[in-house]
Amino acid sequence: MHYARRFLTLAAALGVLFAGAQPANAVDFKVKGAFDVSFETSNVLPRGVGGRDTFGAIERLRTQIDAVAGENLSGSVLFTVGTGTMNWGSAKDGAALGADGTQNLGVRHAYLDWVLPKTDLKVRMGMQPLLLPGYVTGWSAVYGQYTTGVSLSAPQIKLGDAQVGAAFFWGRPYNDNADLTKYGKNETGYLDNLDVFGLSIPVTAPGLKITPWGMYALMGENSLRGINDNTAQREPSIYAPRGGLMPVLGSGGNYVSTFEKVYRSAHNTWSNGYWGGLTSELNLWAPFNIAAEFSYGAVDMGELQNYTGFGASAAQNKTFELTRRGWYAALRVDYKCSWGTPGVTAWYGSGDDDNPYNGSERLPQFNTAWPVTPLGFGGGFFDLNTWKVLGHNPSGLAGGVVGIKDLSFLQDLTHTIKVGYFQGTNSAQMPRKANMTSYPTRADGPMAYLTTTDHAWDFSVSNTYKLYENFLVNLEAAYVNLHLDSDTWNGVEDSQYRDNWRVSLSFRYMF
Repeated sequence: MHYARRFLTLAAALGVLFAGAQPANAVDFKVKGAFDVSFETSNVLPRGVGGRDTFGAIERLRTQIDAVAGENLSGSVLFTVGTGTMNWGSAKDGAALGADGTQNLGVRHAYLDWVLPKTDLKVRMGMQPLLLPGYVTGWSAVYGQYTTGVSLSAPQIKLGDAQVGAAFFWGRPYNDNADLTKYGKNETGYLDNLDVFGLSIPVTAPGLKITPWGMYALMGENSLRGINDNTAQREPSIYAPRGGLMPVLGSGGNYVSTFEKVYRSAHNTWSNGYWGGLTSELNLWAPFNIAAEFSYGAVDMGELQNYTGFGASAAQNKTFELTRRGWYAALRVDYKCSWGTPGVTAWYGSGDDDNPYNGSERLPQFNTAWPVTPLGFGGGFFDLNTWKVLGHNPSGLAGGVVGIKDLSFLQDLTHTIKVGYFQGTNSAQMPRKANMTSYPTRADGPMAYLTTTDHAWDFSVSNTYKLYENFLVNLEAAYVNLHLDSDTWNGVEDSQYRDNWRVSLSFRYMF
C-alpha cells in the first residue's frame, strides 16, 4: 500500500506539473508498465553461495507515464520499485515487515522528446536507453544501457529501392563521482567525466537491413573512481563496466583495490576509446532469417609503472599497459516454421595473449546485456534472477547456441529450448603469468575468463503460459556445466561451482 500511495502521489504531482506548464493546451497522459514477481531456487550468486539461501522471492514493478502534448512534443518518466533485486523480507531492499522502505524506489528513465521546428529531426534529452545496433541478438555487444544524454534521429532518405537514415547520441555515463586526495591536494570533481558519442547509419532495402556504426569515448583519469560509493541501488551496470574496459589486474585485484585504496596514477590525463562495427539482417529467403555482425574496439587508459601485481618486484621496473583492444564476429540463422523457430547463433571473440603487461586483446565493452542464454549470459524471462555464470559479453569466448523459440503445441503455451557450448580464446598461460590468485568473475562485475583449456555447456528450457490477455506465467530451468582446467588455474578453479543451476517461477502483469 505504501508503494501504491507513492505512485499515485507521483502521478498526481506530474499531472499538476504538466498541467501548469501547458495551461492552454491539452496533454494526453498515457500509463503503461510491467509488474514482475518471481520465486527462484539456485546455487548461483546471490543464491546458495557462502551459506546464503538457495531460495528467494523477488519483485520489480515498473510504471511508465507519458505526457503527450502532440506529435512534436512529449515527456516520459519510468518509475521502478526494485531498482536492483528487491528480495522479500530484506530490510535493505525495503521489503521487510512493515514494507515502508524507500531504498528500492527509483527512476529508470526520464526524458523529453521533441521535433526540431520545420524539420523531421527527432530529439530526445534526459535519462534514456542508449543502444548501439546489433541484429544478431537484438542487442549491442559493446554499449546498451540507460544513460543520461541526448539522442538525435534523422528521417530516412530514399535512394532508389533503399532508404538511408542517421542516428547520433551523446551520453554521460559517469561524472562527479570521484572524491579523492592526490598528493595532499583535494581533487573532487576533477577530470572525472566519461562521455560517449555514437553514430549509426541504418540502410534498409527490400529484405535487407545493414547498419555501420561507430562510437568514441572520452574518459577523464578519475572518471571510474568513486563509483562503488554510489551502489546503494545494487545495480551492477553502474560499476561493472570497469571490468569490461580494463585488462586483467594481477593478484586477484579489481579497480577499487588497484586504484582507490591507494592512489595510483596511470600517467594519462585523458583516455580514449574507439569502437566501430557493422551489423546486418537478411530476409530475402523466407522462411530463413540471417543476421551477421562484426565489432572492433580499442581503449587506452595509460600505464602503471613499476607494477608488481603480476609477481614482478618493483626493482624490475615492469610497466603495465592499461590498454584493451579486440574484436568479435557473430552469425545467426533462424528458420521459421508453423510450430516454432529453430535456429543457431555462433560467434568468435578475440582473447588475451600470454603477456599480461601489454594489456588485453579482448573486445572492450560497457557490461551491456548479452541475451544469448538465461543463466550463462542473460536473456531469461526475468533477467534479475541471479548473476550470470559466464558474463554479459562475448569477448574472450567462442561459442554456439542451438535452440527452438516460440515452440507451441497448445494454445497460449510457448516454449524456448537452448543448448550451448562455449570455449575460451584467452591464452592458457595467462592465469599463471598474470598471477590470478582468484577467478576474475566478480572483479568489478560479471566477466567470465575462459582460456583455451576451459569450456562450458549450457542447457535451458523456458515455458510461458498466457493466463490472461495481459498476464504471463513462466517456468524456467537452466543449467551451466563449467569446466576450468586444474593445470591452468592451479586450484583457483575450486572457487567456482562446476554445476550451476537455477529454477524460477515468474509472474508478469503488463498494462
